[in-house]
This record gives sequence, C-alpha cells and structure tokens, in this order.
Amino acid sequence: MALASAACAAHPAGVPPPAVEHLLQGFASDSCAHRWQAIEEYVDRVIRRRIYWEAELTARLRERGRSAAPRVQQRVRDVTAFADEFRASLERVAKLHGTVYRSSSDRDMWRKSLEPLTKALDDPGTSYLERRLIASSIAASAKTSSAARAAGWDQPVLKMLSSDDAIARLVGSIAAAQGRLLASQAPTKGRIMPVLLSGLDADSIAARYDSARALLTINGLEAETICVDPSDSASDRAAGVRAWRAWWDDNKADIVGTRLPQ
Repeated sequence: MALASAACAAHPAGVPPPAVEHLLQGFASDSCAHRWQAIEEYVDRVIRRRIYWEAELTARLRERGRSAAPRVQQRVRDVTAFADEFRASLERVAKLHGTVYRSSSDRDMWRKSLEPLTKALDDPGTSYLERRLIASSIAASAKTSSAARAAGWDQPVLKMLSSDDAIARLVGSIAAAQGRLLASQAPTKGRIMPVLLSGLDADSIAARYDSARALLTINGLEAETICVDPSDSASDRAAGVRAWRAWWDDNKADIVGTRLPQ
C-alpha cells in the first residue's frame, strides 16, 4: 500500500498512473493489434480530445520509456514526436488562419481568404500534417457555407486527388476517407485505395497512421484482421502492407466502384 501511494504521489498531478503503464504495456506488446490500440488511445487522448493533462502524459511516457526495451523506447519517441508535431502544426495553421477573414458572405472576400491557405496547401515544403489540417479546414468551410463554395472553396481538396504530388494525393485521399468532401465529389474506392496503400510506407509517421486508420475505417475492418503499426520500421511493417495489398487484390472486383460516403 505504501509503495502504491508513493508511486501515485510521484506522478504529475492530473495524470492517472495506470494510464501511463497501460500505454507502455501496449507499446511493448508482440501483437500488432495491441500496439495499434495503444497508439489509438494515446492519439485520442492527446490529439483528438486534447485532455488537459496531455503534456504531462507525454512527459511521463517519455520518462518511463527511457527504461524500456530499445524497440519500445523508439516507439515512444516516434509516437510522442507525432503528438508534438501535431501541436506545432496546429499552431502554425492557426497563425495562418489569423490572416484569413471569413465572416463575410462577400464572394471576393472568400476568394482572398482562400489564397494563403491554398498557397500553403500546394507548397511541397509544407509538412504532411499542416497540409492535412489546412485541407480539413477548407473542406469544412466548403461543406457549411454556400458563399465559400461560390468562391471556390470546394475545389482545392478535390484537386489534390489528381495531383502529381504524392503527398497531396494522400492528403486528398485522407480527406475523402474521413468524409470531408461534398457528396457530389465522392471518389470511388478504386481511386483512393492505391493511394492509402502507398501511404503505409510514407516517411511521416502521421501519414502512415492516417493511412492505416483510413484503410480500416472505409473497409469496415479491425486491426485484428489486418494490422500495420505506423511506429514500426519499414521491414516490420512489410508483412502488414503485403496483407493489405493481398486483401485489396482479393476484394477489388467487388468494391472498386463503391463511392466513399461524404
């Protein structure tokens, strides 16, 4: 009892001690599906829900991860770096939005507001995460505002699906997989699946994570069926990538023309 009390007292205020150990156990699992679940739980807490003790959770994970096995240490570094990159990207996109005025229904104002966003969106030097966040913002405005659509806000993300830039195609495909396009713009699985499959080998862990999650979501599968851990090395991901490609080959004929709901 005294040891348990001491462990709790040593923990940063607000961070439930079991949360850190639970995540570390997941990261250390031999099961890809269990590791995926741990990554999902961490991302949900620090990115999607952005709990108030997210920074403390990340700090504690890094602290405990230093005494873990080398492979777990690397996984903790990669996954927490993903969260850091997301926060930094969100801040940069927020500053970009600070130059954008979108409260008017005036078409010219909407057009002018779109220019800095599309400039960053189309720049190959912009990181994957920043481009994905910008694309989500543009698509959300296009869905909710007729004035935005009249000013062309419904076109930039759609055009990314046909881009010569592989990352742009992936950003557009992720947006489509997340249902962010207009219903009339819904692409088929035949158009999106090859892009998402390539995304499993992207340089960015964020892109690999988004691709793996999108593949599971649009095909109604669970990680227990086919799993790619985005924090694994390329060689360790290879079996999962092959499994996804084999699944697509086996099922393509039946679903290639299916449009993604938006």
